[in-house]
Amino acid sequence: MKKFLILFSLLLSVGRVSAQTEAAPQEEAPKAWKFTGVSGLNLAQTSLTNWAAGGENSVAWNLYLNASANYKKGGWSWDNALVTDFGKTFTSTNKWLKSVDKLNLSTKVGRFVSKHWSISALGDFLSQFDRGFDASTNPNIAGNKDKNISTIFAPGYLTLAIGADYKPNDDFSLMLSPATGKMTFVFDKKLSDAGAFGVTPGKKVLAELGALAVANYKRKLAENINLVTKLTLFTSYDKNFGNIDVNWDMMIAFKINKFLSTTLTTMTISRPVTIKATSVALRYSSVKSSGSVWPTTSKRPQTSV
Repeated sequence: MKKFLILFSLLLSVGRVSAQTEAAPQEEAPKAWKFTGVSGLNLAQTSLTNWAAGGENSVAWNLYLNASANYKKGGWSWDNALVTDFGKTFTSTNKWLKSVDKLNLSTKVGRFVSKHWSISALGDFLSQFDRGFDASTNPNIAGNKDKNISTIFAPGYLTLAIGADYKPNDDFSLMLSPATGKMTFVFDKKLSDAGAFGVTPGKKVLAELGALAVANYKRKLAENINLVTKLTLFTSYDKNFGNIDVNWDMMIAFKINKFLSTTLTTMTISRPVTIKATSVALRYSSVKSSGSVWPTTSKRPQTSV
């Protein structure tokens, strides 16, 4: 009887420990890395038959990627972003012409000094993939292929900055830097000799010291509407101080249903906003957020203005 009571007491104790363990499960620690992104391939076709208003048939495509990888742990943050966009349009008159071309890679490392403020260092590179031409110059016409006004790394912009970064949440950040170095590269001999993009004729690099402000914002506006935008302002500490270089990108994606979506994209570079794409096209895209991918097939209208 005494052995039975001892065994019963042991079983009861084990049962209590098990019950206490089940009643207080441990919470998972938040993940240090967060991945988000939007990518897609757009195909558009316009076909006109006996159209009284005029016009011509056209085919267009563009491939784009807007991805980010952000790290936050132990008072440190590290934000990385890659934005690429390249496309061409074909018409019977002009043949294939480039319609959009962008390559932008940025990284920012910060150490938090308070809940929302950190001391950060930023690096940003901006260029393009292919040669660019003036709107009045058709590169498909004999003798025009060498009349390009830009190409890869001509220009190329490298910005290095140290400053204060305000980040109240994962969707918004504002970096202010009074110590920013901006280098403009022109690695094309013809453009360098012509002094394009502000470089001294014959030189390949223009170095400037100035002040920088960079704002990033992304938000889910509604169930099927997402906004991603970036604004960069820079002014040099030279005789032109106060003249501000402006780079502003914004994308709003509207997902109507499984097969239909519309995307509005705007880009400004030191001049009025240009609406680059609103289109009707057959598109395959994937949206990646926090390690998950949702593929969609959609149609969207595309018109370059």
